[in-house]
Amino acid sequence: MEKVMNVIQTLEARKPLPPLCPTEIWDPQISKEILMMSDNEVTGLNNPSIWAASATRSGLLLWNDDLDASHAISQKMKEQIGSYWHGIMHRREGDFSNAKYWFSLVGSHDIFESLFRQSCEIMPELTEWGRWQPDRFIDLVENAVSNNSGAASEGEKLCQIQAIEIALLIQYSRNA
Repeated sequence: MEKVMNVIQTLEARKPLPPLCPTEIWDPQISKEILMMSDNEVTGLNNPSIWAASATRSGLLLWNDDLDASHAISQKMKEQIGSYWHGIMHRREGDFSNAKYWFSLVGSHDIFESLFRQSCEIMPELTEWGRWQPDRFIDLVENAVSNNSGAASEGEKLCQIQAIEIALLIQYSRNA
């Protein structure tokens, strides 16, 4: 449990926040650590399901901006959780239409309610959505990236929401 908690704490403390569309791995050593952890270590659980270990590993790698390593894992997962990580990965690489495809396979998800509530605290205008809508979030990210506003006020808010989404999905994945 200690190994994964150290990685999570390091990723949570990142300054600046993970970019919407990273161009390089944030810390290659962290990726090595994640890949070397046993399934028990990566989830912090005894005898986790294969899906919990794979989803958590994929998510931690994605949080570290290691899109390729995360993708290699998430694309093999046919369950909802794999589609969710796969969708985030494609959104972060800037393949927005492909991200929408993977989110269409996710459907509704258990983290959406909490994600929507926390997102509305950051961007109150999202309340008009009525619920979390991944396609609309993808559109906001695409607009911010294409206008080079990733570091501007709206881009920073989107990065905050993305960090919340990843943290919530990591927590969910550890028990999948």
